[in-house]
Amino acid sequence: MAEKELINRKSEPEFKIDIIFIILVIIGFIISWINMWLIENTPLQGSPLWNLKVFAYLSIIFTTAIPCVIIGIKNRIWAYGYIIGFAVAGLPFSFFNIYTGLYTFITTLLIFSIMWLIFWKAWRSLSSIKTI
Repeated sequence: MAEKELINRKSEPEFKIDIIFIILVIIGFIISWINMWLIENTPLQGSPLWNLKVFAYLSIIFTTAIPCVIIGIKNRIWAYGYIIGFAVAGLPFSFFNIYTGLYTFITTLLIFSIMWLIFWKAWRSLSSIKTI
């Protein structure tokens, strides 16, 4: 009886590029570009709001991790699309400002590796545990 339950469970989707994946890559690219533009236009030292520059750089973590977790709960492949689009946007932006572009690219790849370990390794391991 337990074997039938395991067979009837919905199996993990394999990596398959669909239209939603591509749409989320584009959305991630656009949000990343907007985020980097806001970082560039945050006041520097000398203005009363120069401390916002630190929060502007930290916003990359929040605009990648939070949407990635929310999207990943529905479908982990779609979350990969969002975060890949976000990371790739840093490369063309590095022609305008190499620091902001590469910072976005490297930080997003780090977050991607963390999300990959959480969504792919941990959840797949948890779903393989047999229940009685």
